[in-house]
Amino acid sequence: ILINTPASQGGIGDLYNFKLAPSLTLGCGSWGGNSISENVGPKHLINKKTVAKRAENMLWHKLPKSIYFRRGSLPIALDEVITDGHKRALIVTDRFLFNNGYADQITSVLKAAGVETEVFFEVEADPTLSVV
Repeated sequence: ILINTPASQGGIGDLYNFKLAPSLTLGCGSWGGNSISENVGPKHLINKKTVAKRAENMLWHKLPKSIYFRRGSLPIALDEVITDGHKRALIVTDRFLFNNGYADQITSVLKAAGVETEVFFEVEADPTLSVV
């Protein structure tokens, strides 16, 4: 003797399993054919079409917590790089400042603190908006 064996209706849920929401597997709405990213249940019986929209991968750029500028800010900025425990630094400058040794002042302090440095000096001095 088999009791309470609803066969195909067993998966419906509430009819025999009182605390389970019905689990419907034919699709959303009365016509089916939709795809959703969760278990299909009673709320999906409404005839509402879900449309997936293509989205490009998000791009992001992480900026440092502080950006120092103006005359006299270099010692404070270098101290922050060293005390925050950074291991590498990229110095971006123009050819004139590089050739006149201004980048060496920065790299010598960073190298003495154990920070690996690289200098990029192919930036145009006082660039126009079209260059940027």
